Parts: sequence; structure tokens; C-alpha cells
Amino acid sequence: MKPCTLLCFGDSLTQGVVSASYVNILQETLPHVRMINAGINGDTTLHLLRRVERDVIHHAPDVVLILTGLNDLGSAYGPLSGRWYYRTAKNLQTPMTPRRFVRVYQHLITILRQRTQARIALCTLTALGEHPNDPYQHLVDTYSHCIRALAWHAGLPLIDLRAAFVRAIEDNVYHGPPYRIWQPPRDQIAMRLRGETYAMRGVRRGYRLLCDGVHLTEAGAQLVASAMLPQLLMLCRTASEHNVVMTHNPTLHEKHQGHKTG
Repeated sequence: MKPCTLLCFGDSLTQGVVSASYVNILQETLPHVRMINAGINGDTTLHLLRRVERDVIHHAPDVVLILTGLNDLGSAYGPLSGRWYYRTAKNLQTPMTPRRFVRVYQHLITILRQRTQARIALCTLTALGEHPNDPYQHLVDTYSHCIRALAWHAGLPLIDLRAAFVRAIEDNVYHGPPYRIWQPPRDQIAMRLRGETYAMRGVRRGYRLLCDGVHLTEAGAQLVASAMLPQLLMLCRTASEHNVVMTHNPTLHEKHQGHKTG
């Protein structure tokens, strides 16, 4: 039986280079699923749209999991150093306000539906900081509300990471410092030199789920993976059953291929 191919599409939280990796946890939990990590550090939803052909459609995945939005928020409302980063390093000339975020995300969903047969799941955002009264939390809520609305209007499964993080933060309030755009590369150097984990970096700053106010510690990655798992199990099971039907029915397979190329 052809294994289900699950493609995780997103930014640094998905790439797992400057953050503990929820994708690795999912792979360990779902060993029979073929996992593709299509996360790139600093990407907004517009960047995902720009590379959807190369990084998603080319792989013909059975399931596409999308986690995007924190960089969109940062490009519009982050500190000046962060907005400068998106304009220069990421070639993003227009900030991704909520309205533009929704418009680009809708276009991305449309392309995935037209060009793939994948089952698509959307994720709300995690957190910025671990204090309920952090001024950025209401912006995380705003973008997450946009994602909920997108999923509802498109009839797509929603994985509500935001709800999971809000509960976790309310239960354990932490007062870490604000995120700074230069922290991830410095953290990577420090971790190599000192042999520290993401959790140790987080504790050093006064966090538990986030190592720097944005990126995940091992506990944060586990929370993400645990929230995703029930929906992904169902989607992968459905995709595998579909693959079995296609494999054993050549006529259906030919019609399916014709639909994809037509």
C-alpha cells in the first residue's frame, strides 16, 4: 500500500532549525507516513504562495498542513528592525496586514485545490510571548480569527493551535523579554558552544513553551504536535484508503489522473 505523504508547509516553526521541531515529533509518532518538511525561516503567506509550485505541487502530497501567519503579523506590526528584515532580506515590499493576509491565503488555498488532490488542513497561530496580557497577543488572536474564517468558508479542517496555547499560557504565565530579530542566529551559536537545548534557552529568558518569545522549545513543539495529531491521523487514514481504492481500480485511477491534468 502506498504510504500517505504529509507535507508540512510553513515558516521557521515548521522548518525546525531555529526552533524545536514539531515535524520531527510527528514523524516519530507516524512512522508509516512519508513526511515532507516545506518550512522556510522568515516566510510569510506570500512567500508560501511564491513557492507553492516547487515545494508543494511538485511533490503531489496526499495531505497538506499549513501553519503560517506569525511573520505576516511581524511584517505589519513588529518592531522597526523586524519590518526592515522583511523588506530587505525577504523582499516583502507591502506588509501583510490582516486584509492582505486573508486575500493571499485564499489564493493559496485555491491553487492547492486546483492543482493537487491533497486534503488541506489549516492551523491557527501559536503565541508571541507567554503572558496573556502581552500586547501582541491580541494581534495573534486577530490573525488566528482570520484563519478560522478561511477554514470555515472553504470547508477545510482546522487545527486550533491558538486555543491550545492560550490554555497553556493561562495555566502557566511566564514573563520573558520581547523577541528580537537577531536572537535566533545568536541562539544557534550559543547552543552549539554550550550544548544547550531550546528548553534551556527558554528557561534562561523566563519562558517555557517558547525559547525566545516566538520559536518553540521542546515542550512547545510537543504541544503543537499533540494538537495536530488527531486531525492528521484522520486525514492520513482517509488518504491511505483513497490510495488503496485507486491502486485496485485502474479505471478510477485513469479518471483521477485525467482530472489532475485536465
